[in-house]
Amino acid sequence: MWKNLDYFLKAVVPEAEKAGIKLALHPDDPPVDTLRGISRIMTSADAFKRMLALYPSLNNGITMCQGSFATMGEDIPTVVKYFGERNKIFFVHFRDIRGNRQNFEETFFDDGQNDMYKAMKAYYDIGDKGPIRPNHVPTMAGDSHEHQGYSLLGSLHAVGYMQGLMEAIRKRWVTH
Repeated sequence: MWKNLDYFLKAVVPEAEKAGIKLALHPDDPPVDTLRGISRIMTSADAFKRMLALYPSLNNGITMCQGSFATMGEDIPTVVKYFGERNKIFFVHFRDIRGNRQNFEETFFDDGQNDMYKAMKAYYDIGDKGPIRPNHVPTMAGDSHEHQGYSLLGSLHAVGYMQGLMEAIRKRWVTH
């Protein structure tokens, strides 16, 4: 798998550089070594460090999927700081979970195992200006199950929560 990824990056990243495109690799979700007999390698922060070292480039980065990194057992602010200080976070999936890679559930932001204020503050601290969106929101009462993980009401709730976190961090930063 690593050999194939190396081959892929050496073929694709130079083309992305020419076109001005940033590549943001998403973690395996869930981050387990095999799923239905298929091997998977993007299952830890160390794997992402290794991937980035295969082809160092301003255009080779990551999708910081908080839920996936949390199920890996990673500390979200620490991972954000590490990759953010290296300008490798190109896209953020803001979400929370309860559990681990073998058994987890996606939660509302105020009901998971991570401190979402500290997570959002980590993005602020590194000066992240990239895209961020809620991801895999729980379905709220009265909403459809048509698009599991992307319900309209759950997404609206998540966006409002994210905006509240952003405002709280900005105002705390300005006044202290």
